[in-house]
Amino acid sequence: MDIVVVIVLLLVQRSREAFDMVLRLGRNSTLTLLREEFPGLGSGANNAATQLFLEMSLYILGSDANVDDMVTSFFSRLFPLAYRRLLGNGAAAGISDECMHRIWREVSAFGSYPKLMMTRLSRSLLATRLFLQALNLGIEVVNTTQHLKAGRECGRALLRLWYCPLCQGLMEARPCKAMCLVTMSTCLGGAAEVQPHWRTYVEGLGTLAAAMRGGQDIEAVVLRLHVIIRMALRHIVGTKNRVNAQVSSMCSRAPQRKARAVTSQVEPALVIQPVNFDPDETLSGQRREFILSLRGFSFFYANLGETLCSREPAALNGSLCWNGQEMTDKFFNGLMFLEAVKNLILEVKVLMEQETGFCGL
Repeated sequence: MDIVVVIVLLLVQRSREAFDMVLRLGRNSTLTLLREEFPGLGSGANNAATQLFLEMSLYILGSDANVDDMVTSFFSRLFPLAYRRLLGNGAAAGISDECMHRIWREVSAFGSYPKLMMTRLSRSLLATRLFLQALNLGIEVVNTTQHLKAGRECGRALLRLWYCPLCQGLMEARPCKAMCLVTMSTCLGGAAEVQPHWRTYVEGLGTLAAAMRGGQDIEAVVLRLHVIIRMALRHIVGTKNRVNAQVSSMCSRAPQRKARAVTSQVEPALVIQPVNFDPDETLSGQRREFILSLRGFSFFYANLGETLCSREPAALNGSLCWNGQEMTDKFFNGLMFLEAVKNLILEVKVLMEQETGFCGL
């Protein structure tokens, strides 16, 4: 079972690393935007952005945070900075940060962009969180089957398979494959019971991965998050007079000094050009690659006995093998014996060769 453990663990590790890389790229793009296009906001805006991406990372890993609250907190911290530094109000007398934290949504300081960010992040972060939870569930399933204990009947079957021929002086005897399959069905009954659940899990994981597109794809959303932030900041600059009047009306406790105007030229909206990624280098490409790998093991537990028996060394004598009682021709034409083998290994749903007289080798 080690190969399945490796596949699942590798999928989890690579997925976590990929998600973390996407968040780092999104954070860096946002910090670059704030530094190059809105340098007046200073370190306070950088701290707000860094905190936002940290909370997103924790949410993906299972924290109790709420995505809407993350976005609200980000814009709440950003508004006083934008009001004082982008709109040229400076330390306006009587206007407290606490008041601005409270009213920024009411005055629609950033337009509809906070709501847009909430919607996109909620969908993509939830899909990513569920995907990682599903991967962790797969690890639990595999680890559970790793520690299945064989019963007394399994011990007797293995004794008959390997050591009984030694008692007869058949030192080089190798088990017939049919005999090996019967023994594996006795020893791997618990693993066989896992098979339908394992297959359902693999199919469900593939469905979830396939659904992580567009608004559900964290890569598509996070790597364009800085665009929404840019539009939100341009919105507040473009509606400067209205925002100033509303803040003054709602937060003033004393006559206001006339703020010195700061010329702010609203840049035309940029058309975001699509970026050409190598499909194998994108997060979705990696998910697709690993899901394809995992689907190759959809019937792993059903075929486990077949796999283990196929790894056994072939008999040194090319035509004879141990059938549990004596050395016999591997190609023995025993239809009754073949039917008995089929009935025994049905419990683990091993697909048998159907040719008449063929004992499974």
